[in-house]
Amino acid sequence: MTNILDYIAWRGDLTLDKSPFNRIDALILCQIAYLNFDGLMEQSDFSTALTIADLAESFRASPDYDTRADTGMLINKLTVNLLYEAANSNRFGSMKITGYRSIINLDIEEQFAAMTFLLGDGRSFIAYRGTDDTVVGWKEDFNLAFMDEVPAQKDAVEYLSLAASHISGSLLVGGHSKGGNLSIYAAIKMPSTIKKRIVTVYNNDGPGFSEERLKSPEYQEIVEKISSYYPQLSIVGMIFSNEGKYSVVKSDQQGLMQHDPFSWEVRGTDFVKMSGFDRVSRFFHDTLNGWLADLELEKRELFIETVFTVINATDARTNSEIEANLLQNSVKVIAAINRLDPEMRAQCETMIRELFQAANKRLPRFDRVLQKARSVIEAKAAISKNKKVIREE
Repeated sequence: MTNILDYIAWRGDLTLDKSPFNRIDALILCQIAYLNFDGLMEQSDFSTALTIADLAESFRASPDYDTRADTGMLINKLTVNLLYEAANSNRFGSMKITGYRSIINLDIEEQFAAMTFLLGDGRSFIAYRGTDDTVVGWKEDFNLAFMDEVPAQKDAVEYLSLAASHISGSLLVGGHSKGGNLSIYAAIKMPSTIKKRIVTVYNNDGPGFSEERLKSPEYQEIVEKISSYYPQLSIVGMIFSNEGKYSVVKSDQQGLMQHDPFSWEVRGTDFVKMSGFDRVSRFFHDTLNGWLADLELEKRELFIETVFTVINATDARTNSEIEANLLQNSVKVIAAINRLDPEMRAQCETMIRELFQAANKRLPRFDRVLQKARSVIEAKAAISKNKKVIREE
């Protein structure tokens, strides 16, 4: 299977004037945006810029390189290799990065980062970072279930407006995971003058929006410019819904690991497409969103706050820290559950039962699919057995 690293090896010698910017290029820049460039670039400074080649060298030479290169348990460690391969290529090496901004704010539960790539062809690509390894980043994702606007979305709007005021020409916007959601949200909130400059919004397996948001005039004004890409078994991208053009991409991983862009198969300047989503994706989408639709906002907030109260009892700031001391943290989690207010715990248990009930309503269809699969397997086994008997006779 060929992936985004193979693409650079194959396409890296061609500059954008020889081969126009495409969706694979967009995904590569979105993945580079996951890396920690704090201290290597000035925050929100659009007056200066570094080439990807220069930034890669600064990244490699940084005194805290080992910490920077450790992307955590959820971001593929090949992302560092991707930066170096891009830096060494004709296609990406001379691209400039400006306006880097990164925020971690525990008080308002925000994880946000963005940067602007000057493509060199008169266009700019604004890349929003998805959810990183931090617990607060995941908490903010869950807050999308009950908040009309999370802090990262607010900053995404401010960032795109600021970038548009400092740079001229056409704009491309994109992100992976939560970054995809931020790229759409920022685009729909722009005034018409900036919306006209936006050519494409690249949403790579990002969570969607409520039905009210999808029907809003501001969303409908930009929907034709949204291009979404999901693996065949999408979990993150099935949270809420999106509209606009979308493609289902072939992945060489299983389950949630299909969310990893390095698992997406590339052929030429495009992804290898699938005919549709895996049944599990549709089942998850219908079950989770049906459950959320039936829950009042107050109950959604209570459930999420309770879950993260338990997680925060570990005192871990990242998922990697939780995993590194799994046994000790498991004890802390159990103790935190036991300390919960009885009424709060009872309400959460009720909501969990309702989630399983929502799943059970859809299980008959899923069971029929599994039964058909079993029937096919059993039929093939019977044919093989009969062939063996005939050969023996």
